[in-house]
Amino acid sequence: MNNIEQIKTDKFSFYVFRNIFDGNELEYIWKEALFLCDNSKLENPNITGSAKFENGKLKKNNAGIWLNNIYNKDNLSNYLKIYKKPLQNIHEFKNSDYTLNLYLHTNTDSTLMSYYEDNDYYHSHYDVSAYTYVFWLFKEPKNFLGGDLYFDDVGYKIQVNSNMAVLFPSWVIHSVDKIMMIPGIKPYKGFGRFAFSTFYSFR
Repeated sequence: MNNIEQIKTDKFSFYVFRNIFDGNELEYIWKEALFLCDNSKLENPNITGSAKFENGKLKKNNAGIWLNNIYNKDNLSNYLKIYKKPLQNIHEFKNSDYTLNLYLHTNTDSTLMSYYEDNDYYHSHYDVSAYTYVFWLFKEPKNFLGGDLYFDDVGYKIQVNSNMAVLFPSWVIHSVDKIMMIPGIKPYKGFGRFAFSTFYSFR
């Protein structure tokens, strides 16, 4: 069972989930992640969507694919079959975090699988949704440096681990620092950082 930690800042609360899936579940997710990665199905930020600077330049450099868009039904995706498991007990925190009620009343979501490799990054931005949930997956021992998540407004760094996730209000300014693959890891493909980002909203 995963462990949920509530972390409060002076502007918002967020939630860290550790040891989310068991070995069989992780293998199940890996099969999908590597299939999409190794078969060159991933798309560039112009297709997957990216926050932009005022001059129109994209704020991120990575590859990704919207899982909901490539399957006719969510239950055809390995990840989308089990992605809600970690969040089933989050309602226990609603009395200590009033804004969490916003997440609890969302009624639609979409999931983007992103893959970060050498020199990939995502500069400071916010998401156009109510709440954002990000699950990380990568091969261990880790074959890269960087790739941590920052909440820029409050100066908080989350050192990411595989089989770990975070839930936070989407308006929070956040960024991902540049990935640097460890020399000698070739081919890189599949040895970088996978991020499954689910954006919760209303319809």
